[in-house]
Amino acid sequence: MRKAFWRIHSFVGLLAAAGLMLIGITGSLLVFHEELDALLFPAQTRVEPLASGKLPLVERVAAVERQLPGHAVTGWAPNNADPRAAEGAYVMPFGTREWQWVTVDPYRGDVLTGPRHHDFTFKGWLLNLHYTFYLEDVGIAVTGLLGAALCFLGVSGIIIYRRFWKSLLRLRWRASARMLWGDVHRSVGVASVAFNLLLGFTGAFWNLSHVAEHLFDPHVDPDDEAIFHEKLFPASLPLDAMIADAATRIQGFETNYVSLPWAPGGAVTFWGRTHDAGWFRSPHGSQVAYTSDTGAFTSAYDLTAGPLWSQVRDAFVPLHFGSFGGLPVKILWALGGLAPAVLSVSGMLVWWKRRARVASPAGAIPVDRVETAGPILS
Repeated sequence: MRKAFWRIHSFVGLLAAAGLMLIGITGSLLVFHEELDALLFPAQTRVEPLASGKLPLVERVAAVERQLPGHAVTGWAPNNADPRAAEGAYVMPFGTREWQWVTVDPYRGDVLTGPRHHDFTFKGWLLNLHYTFYLEDVGIAVTGLLGAALCFLGVSGIIIYRRFWKSLLRLRWRASARMLWGDVHRSVGVASVAFNLLLGFTGAFWNLSHVAEHLFDPHVDPDDEAIFHEKLFPASLPLDAMIADAATRIQGFETNYVSLPWAPGGAVTFWGRTHDAGWFRSPHGSQVAYTSDTGAFTSAYDLTAGPLWSQVRDAFVPLHFGSFGGLPVKILWALGGLAPAVLSVSGMLVWWKRRARVASPAGAIPVDRVETAGPILS
């Protein structure tokens, strides 16, 4: 049984190595996407606060629409944590279904970047590469299967290394390259197995669920949605008063995203979380909705009172991206995200060295010495 696990483990590891390497590297970069944006594009992402504070949201929206005639603001992403951070807004040109992204100075209302597809931002480019390889639905399916493969490699690696604690930190620097890379592979694989299972399962769940939904559920073609040619809510709509009201509908509610209508009759929805929510809550798990014509309250959904499975799925977001616990957690998640890349390289090197040895007169490595030589991935 162990011999079969080792062979399957090696085959799956080699097959998935390149994809897991790319997913691991892009995932680690995404953990620090805000910091990288500030470093690489300060003029587009950093602002100078004013003593008077940020403009009311209704004025920020109006300022964007003045600077971008022919566009409607369809979503707003406030930044409640960093006063020096620009805020983001989705805009849609009239007569289209094109979701475009701009960054905005919330103190002055200035648009800092021209409208562009979110995939063409630094974060959007990384995120699309991370979970679709820019292959659209096919890429989503492939990366979902790679997530499942990462889970299998973690479990099978532990089975193969059933006595892993005896040599967890052993690196034989003076031994052959095959032995050294086998030690690196084993140590990194065992140390990161919890990350591999967590990241692999959540990634596979999201992507494969998306594939299943498109295969088995009716899918609305965006071209069939109503196209609008004018602003879909009155300029006088009291967005700021609605945000304040939302905080009373769910105790301690904080708005982290404002969804504005992009089709006639659409609602205004505030997405967020409560102030006292635990670490493992996404920023958009709860919502409060209003009509877009008068701003009348229609519904509220408090995630903390929802079904257990909904709360578990919501926790996948901070657990997958390490967006809880501040800088120490980000560093840990970035290092954990690099583990698949290290395992891919070390696993391929072990396989290559073993293949060269099999071709040599000395012959192949006996299967009962797998723990010494190291498998392909764990």
